Amino acid sequence: MNKTFYVVEDHSLMRQGITGFLSEHSDFECIGYSSNARDFFDAMRSQGEGGLPSVLITDLNIEGSVENGLSLIKNCRSAFPSVRIVVYSMHSAGSIVSGALEAGCDGFVSKMSDEAELKNALENAVLGKRYVDPEIAPNLVTFEKTLSQFTQRENEILRLILQNKSNVQIAEELGINKRTVENCISRIYNKTGFSTHKELIASFGSGDF
Repeated sequence: MNKTFYVVEDHSLMRQGITGFLSEHSDFECIGYSSNARDFFDAMRSQGEGGLPSVLITDLNIEGSVENGLSLIKNCRSAFPSVRIVVYSMHSAGSIVSGALEAGCDGFVSKMSDEAELKNALENAVLGKRYVDPEIAPNLVTFEKTLSQFTQRENEILRLILQNKSNVQIAEELGINKRTVENCISRIYNKTGFSTHKELIASFGSGDF
């Protein structure tokens, strides 16, 4: 099996650390790296189908935004479905991990874990298996268990709240009126015991909920 990887990471020392570790401790070969999504897609289009990596390793907070990382995952999954995607991130909150998996990544590893977890994630990814770092898996389980008590609409609104979006922005994005958003948020508050957006973000966003 041909095992190759490409890294999207905007910190040069981290890029060097990833490529150096995997080159020394695995049979994966680095075929390139970039600091942003734009350069990654340019590189993939220039190389063609035969030059695609087996796995894309990407940070989630790209150019200062988790949304950029999620967009990269979604666009890569759409444009290059054969490429497996592993997120290597400082984030460990269940909401963040869940969002990345929903966007289409195949693995999620915390940068706080041993580097061997990244290798494990890559090995599972090329076999078509999902891999979540054992250190952060409990956060994901807790978050998804909490989501199970919500309706689909409440889930959608909660995820947007966790992206720090206002009620007006949520209404515009979902194509519903503000009153409907407010009613859903009231039900979310009742089910969680919280009373403000800040409390929801602090609890779900920290991975402590």
